Formats: sequence, structure tokens, C-alpha cells
Amino acid sequence: MAKITIKDVARRAGVQPSTVSRAIHNHPDIKPATRARILQTIEELGFIPDRAAQSFRTGKNHSVSVMLPSPGNDFYIRLINAIDEVLEQHDYDAAVFPMLSQRRLARYQNPQALPYQTDGLMLVSLDPEQLYDDLHTLQGLPTVVLEVHSRHFDSVTLNNPLGGKLAAQHLQERPAETFVMCYAPEPQAAGVPSSGVFEERLQGFLQFFEKVGTPVPLDHQVRVNFDWPKVQEAARTVLSRRQAEPFNVFAVCDLFAHALLEEIREQGLTLGEDVRLVGYDLEPHPSGTASVHQAAEEMGRRATEMLMERILQPDLPIRHVQVDPVLKVGRS
Repeated sequence: MAKITIKDVARRAGVQPSTVSRAIHNHPDIKPATRARILQTIEELGFIPDRAAQSFRTGKNHSVSVMLPSPGNDFYIRLINAIDEVLEQHDYDAAVFPMLSQRRLARYQNPQALPYQTDGLMLVSLDPEQLYDDLHTLQGLPTVVLEVHSRHFDSVTLNNPLGGKLAAQHLQERPAETFVMCYAPEPQAAGVPSSGVFEERLQGFLQFFEKVGTPVPLDHQVRVNFDWPKVQEAARTVLSRRQAEPFNVFAVCDLFAHALLEEIREQGLTLGEDVRLVGYDLEPHPSGTASVHQAAEEMGRRATEMLMERILQPDLPIRHVQVDPVLKVGRS
């Protein structure tokens, strides 16, 4: 059976081949009725666009690279799903490149490395000025940075200081001895610099209590990295330093919040009565807890749309968007 071509589709739909191509790529000058007829014809004939030929003609391969520290985090999964939803609307695909080792970091300093052989780049939780020895590595590749504000590229950030403030305001509704379990930057085994979001959350939290005249003492700020046994020990340390019940705790990330919940259960404490806990992206969040919810989906959608616009119009001015978190309170 002969391969179906774009000319076959055009002939059956009664249009020019160029019109079929524009319909496939969602070009705005195609009438809805014409696009619908072409898409129906494509389905009837079983036509599959030749990506290699399109790439040769247009200089684009209809893919983008997403570089991030690690793909396993729930926040990143939500983010990638949102990115994929928007890319699908533009007939694009995403290639995900986690920065898992020093070897990868060194390899990605090469402008010819695989992540840069696409139409655009998304850097998630990675500061390009810290990541690259020379920004010329990107060679003008359309780029959007997520979670880090960049002077050189479009960026979409989360209002992390506001997240910390929301947590503090919630705990202040029932004043009590207050603790915070926060992140201690560690030597990066993979050489990947931290984005600084955890420190921003912490500062938003501490600054609120400073302003209301009840600063959180240093010995109530327990710092730890992401090593799970150390996180568990830090959770025990937080609870051991309390003078009495009730008391309040803020965890700057979901990993810390889960460790605290585990220790609270072990000690037979009652959430909402003995201890009030605020976490980050804590799902599900039971009664007696609250969670600062990051709008990962909105962030991913807006960043992807910005990248698509940048690919089509490389000379656009640099744009910055900030997305606010919301506080969700657990109910019985």
C-alpha cells in the first residue's frame, strides 16, 4: 500500500498542500470549518505527518527540552503534565533531562549536547547563571526559566515569600510556641546549585513573626537536608524541644511535613489540639493541618505558552511572571 502524503490529503479535502500544513500546525489564518474538514480527512486517510521532512523544511523539530534537578518529585510530575498538555495543543513534544550527576552537568556545558537540539528549552529550579560556565552555551535558543527569576530569559516564578507568610498567618491565629523545620543547603553531589526557594519560604515565615513582635528563636529553627534518616531525626528534634502543648510547626516542604506527621503519630499527639502543622503541597492534609499549595499546573501552562511565543517571535522583550500560592486548610 502506497504511503499517504500531504498531497493526498489536500486533494481529498479540496485545498492546497500548504493549507493542510497550516491546519496541522494550528495556524491562526485557517477557518475553523476548513481545519475541521482537513483533520477529518487526515483521520479518514490515516495520514501521519513526516516529522523529518517538516524539520528539514522549517528548521524546527517540534520538540522542547525540559531540564530539572530530578523527575521524581510530585511537584515536578504535576509541572511536566501541565507542560505536556500545552505542548500537545501546539503539536510539540517534550524531552526531559534530569540533572542527576556531575557527569551530566559537565556534558551539558557543551552547546552540541542533546538538550540543545530542540526548538526551545525550559530550565526548572535551575539558575542559568549558576548552571552554565558561559551563557553562550544556549546560543540564542528560546529559553524559559521556572522557579528562578532570570535577568537574561523569560521566567515564571512562585511567590515563595508569600507562601511562608501565609503559613505564619495561619499559625498566628492560635498563638503558641512555634517551630520551623527548614532546609540546610548541602554540598551538591551532582553539582546542581539550589534554586533558593526553601530559603525564600523560610524568610517569608520568619519576617511575619518579626513584624508582629514574636520572632522565632534560632533553636526553634531546625535545619536538615533531604536525607530521609536525617529528616526523621530532625522531626524528632523539633518535637523534643517543645515546652508544652499546644505548639505550632511549619515545614518548608512536603518531605519534612510527612516526617513530622509520622513522629506526631508515634508520640500519640493530636493534630489540631496538641500540635498545629503547616506544610507545603501536603496531600492529603488531615484535620489539624494546613498546606501551602503551589500552582504547579498554572506555572507549567504559563511557562510553556511563553516558550511557544518565544519560538515564534525570538525578539520579544524579556518577560517575568509570578504565580501566587494559596493556603488549604485540612478539614475533618
